[in-house]
Amino acid sequence: MANHPKVSVVEPEALARVRDAALSRTPISLGVRRTASPHEFYRYPARFSPELAASAIEAFSAPGDLVADFFVGGGTTLVEARRSGRLAIGSDINSLSVFVSRAKTRLYKVRELDEVTAWANAAIALGQSADIPTLDPADLSYLRNVAGEEFAAQRMLLLRAVSELASVTSPNARALARCVLLRTAQWGFDMRREVPPVSELAQALVENASATATAAAIASREYRLADEQAESNGLARSHVVHQGLPGISRNESVRRRGAPRLILTSPPYPGVYVNYHRWKVRGRRETPLPYLLAGQRDGNGLAYYTMAARSDPSLRTYFDCLERAFRDVGLVCDGATRVVQVVGFNDVGDQLERYLATMSRSGFAEVKLDALATADDGRLWRDVPGRRWWARAGDRSDLVAHTAREVVLIHRLAA
Repeated sequence: MANHPKVSVVEPEALARVRDAALSRTPISLGVRRTASPHEFYRYPARFSPELAASAIEAFSAPGDLVADFFVGGGTTLVEARRSGRLAIGSDINSLSVFVSRAKTRLYKVRELDEVTAWANAAIALGQSADIPTLDPADLSYLRNVAGEEFAAQRMLLLRAVSELASVTSPNARALARCVLLRTAQWGFDMRREVPPVSELAQALVENASATATAAAIASREYRLADEQAESNGLARSHVVHQGLPGISRNESVRRRGAPRLILTSPPYPGVYVNYHRWKVRGRRETPLPYLLAGQRDGNGLAYYTMAARSDPSLRTYFDCLERAFRDVGLVCDGATRVVQVVGFNDVGDQLERYLATMSRSGFAEVKLDALATADDGRLWRDVPGRRWWARAGDRSDLVAHTAREVVLIHRLAA
């Protein structure tokens, strides 16, 4: 876009809140202590904190502005944008990401939430029956590494719960019920040495249905209140598309919303292994089970979801993909757009400079704000509580502690 509107000045107090949020040591997930949050509908890998997202949205946009995230992940940006009266738009190459982001930003009615809790109780009752639910042959591959006899009871409970979704009349309620399944099965299977017995999984399903319905009710009230205080210009308050990069600039539903005031995002990290599309059962046994529970399809490998972040040790493929992605993003920006990214590396000395050079080739200029700086380079660096990534996929011997250190980068279109 050719026009370069005037950029509003960011208040020092707002920048101070961004800095404080980035440096906060509060864990992203608080388990049962955060049951009243849609962020807990599904814990997407490598999420950034809601506190940081909310403060950045407050600092770099105003109510009624459009806030975007084109690597939407678990929808953290969109949830916080909705809560603060902004228009929200997101996209992702991962259908699971798109599904959970849509579910987290919907408005729910009381009767829809009642359907979710009724479905969970019915699923538990069915779980005690001898009937075996039928499974589409195309879905069998999604049971990889959970199809063994040792998981028979737990697997049957989940499949009966999926089958019982046919009795849920509202599409919104079905989507939320699938989030309950994701939340429950992720707790039960992902990154656990031992899967809990079926009785505990069943109890968790009922408890999560109640907690998720409560969180959805609270979020819906917050969204409606925020909607009343900001004009939407007739557009949906939140919109999520299944679209990879490049390609977003050609998506008509994105283009007609105009240039976002803020793009707040966290692309895949270069050289770091993050498994966005699989759970790990008993250590390293990957399963695509979440796609079955979410009613989505997946047939791609790790490189597809990470811009080949680990498949090419030279990272040339990654940075080529990153450049094409941000060239495309630049086509939906204008001079008032700010791009705020949270990025981590497994080799900061080499990869930060390559990352910045790639952003420059994509048509963006870095913006440094003294009020945010925590280091001599003028940037905001942060340590993420409890986070450690592996530099090589599947290799727990190659733990890279400094991948828990991230930088907040700010860019605008180059003049």
